[in-house]
Amino acid sequence: MADLTLGPVVAVLVVVLVTAVVDRLPIPAASNVGLALTASGGAVVAAVLIAAAWTARPVVAVPLAWAGLAAVPALPLALFLANTPHYLFGISGDQQFRVQFLTRFADSARLADFAYADLPPYYPTAWFWVGGRAAALLGVDAWAFHKAFAIATLAVTAVLCYALWALVTTRRRALGAAVATSLAGLATLAAYTPYSWLTGALVPPLAVLGLRLVRRRSGGAWVRTAVLVGLVLGLAAVTHTQILVFAGFVLTVLAVDGLVSRRARWGTLLVTVGVVIVAALPLTLTHWLPYLLASAGEPTYSAGQHFLAEAGSRWPLPMLEPTALGALCLAGTVWIVVRSGRSTVARGLAVTVACGYAWYLLSTLALAAGTTLLAFRIEPIITAALACGAVGAAADVRAWVRAWVRANGAARPAAAVVTVLAATAVVAQVQTVPETYEWAGTAQDYRPDGTKPDGSRSPDDANAWLGELRTTIDGLTGRPPREVVVASANHALLTYNPYFSFQASSAQYANPLANYPARTDEIRRWTTAAGPVQLLGALDRSPARAPSVFVFTRTSGGGLQLPTTEDRFPDPRSAAPPATFAPQLFDDPAWQRRDVGPYAVLVRADVAPVP
Repeated sequence: MADLTLGPVVAVLVVVLVTAVVDRLPIPAASNVGLALTASGGAVVAAVLIAAAWTARPVVAVPLAWAGLAAVPALPLALFLANTPHYLFGISGDQQFRVQFLTRFADSARLADFAYADLPPYYPTAWFWVGGRAAALLGVDAWAFHKAFAIATLAVTAVLCYALWALVTTRRRALGAAVATSLAGLATLAAYTPYSWLTGALVPPLAVLGLRLVRRRSGGAWVRTAVLVGLVLGLAAVTHTQILVFAGFVLTVLAVDGLVSRRARWGTLLVTVGVVIVAALPLTLTHWLPYLLASAGEPTYSAGQHFLAEAGSRWPLPMLEPTALGALCLAGTVWIVVRSGRSTVARGLAVTVACGYAWYLLSTLALAAGTTLLAFRIEPIITAALACGAVGAAADVRAWVRAWVRANGAARPAAAVVTVLAATAVVAQVQTVPETYEWAGTAQDYRPDGTKPDGSRSPDDANAWLGELRTTIDGLTGRPPREVVVASANHALLTYNPYFSFQASSAQYANPLANYPARTDEIRRWTTAAGPVQLLGALDRSPARAPSVFVFTRTSGGGLQLPTTEDRFPDPRSAAPPATFAPQLFDDPAWQRRDVGPYAVLVRADVAPVP
């Protein structure tokens, strides 16, 4: 129980300590100082983990394990991001929507969509709600809290993984499996989506727990195990739906396998499933019930799975990669294949990996229906399961060597060899983090005040005007941002400030209830209004709450433009012609105009605020 309660607390304290120390280190940008500290720091972390593995007293070994596991992701990521207050990729790409969600909940505890007014959230909110409320409690801007919160999530995930593995194997092996999982997560970019990894990392041990539930006969601690499995599924339901579905897929395959092999009985299996569902429902319904009620009978449009990443186009084969993690996965692959018939752990990992590859196959087949299953998000789970198999392989090799040594009267090198190899793997993989995440750059995006982390500001850059845009809008509306709907040519403005948006920046993250294509068509219809009166009438008749603020880009010819995108999957191009408004459409006393840098801000104050 301490692993699930005190362990996460220790993990958070480790992150606080690591980030505080790193923030005070003189690490010049673009130098190799950070890399040197990452490599040497990896060696220190490996030493802590070795001490945890070989310390005989649990009262010392377990806290050391928590601290060492937390440091595996915390140290290299904190050093990589030492010269920026932003997290990986700043507020670009997917991070734009994530920071926008954190900003929403830092402003208010009320469950709401990250972009659209008057709609219950669709994308699971738990991680963002906790992060937003924590930022508000600490008095930190949500965008600035994003980095620490994301790193802390990865650290806590490592400890939770250790806690689940400790339920199905020895603590020493659980520690090894948790380390292998953390290394796999770092190598497969799981750090870019920490709220997905929070439960994705738990799928391999969850599969082993599920296998034990399927094979139970009577009595024992099956109720506690079933409740724990249900709670993990519930957590997945409110943090990342795809992980919930994949974990359910794995558990379903395990149940079918148990029935086919006659190791499970229908009656006991149905009771177990019932307990799991009952345990998962309370968390699940807190998020999904409002959305399901609102969507009943309403038209929806979802493009969430209309994305085919390169990583999702090819099957992951980590066991063939010439890296330390590749070697772990190769050893794990061999062990899983050899031992799956006799070891519950090996069989659970085998089913997890098989389901992962089946997911890739199904995702490819889904292309025929014009969608995907976002298979690239399953790659970290496959890699983690294979890497965990290496722990079983190491344990078997060590046992075999010990038996051979005893039979032949030789020295006992097995434990030392396994320990050195494990430490080498940790250092080797940790020091590759800067290279692995090089694509994320140094996250030198503009801050909300229009300056970069190094204090520079170029008026030629669109985001250099963020501070003036916020001041102008708030001054003209006289309302808190949460009461205002904005149609903006600058999406960073909506990321940093809790305005509601008439249109999300991407169809992939848009709430299905918002009907993304219909809103884009509505914007284009507004551009065809015959005059100011007709435009105001069209806004008042809008099916969705119309914007009371427009932030346009000014064209050289005096036009006012809003960018638009279209979902053209599988064509990766989403750009579409901008919606161009004639400035005469706003020649009415209802509108106030201010020009801010390259933007024109039009505000209509005579509309009801967002409740």
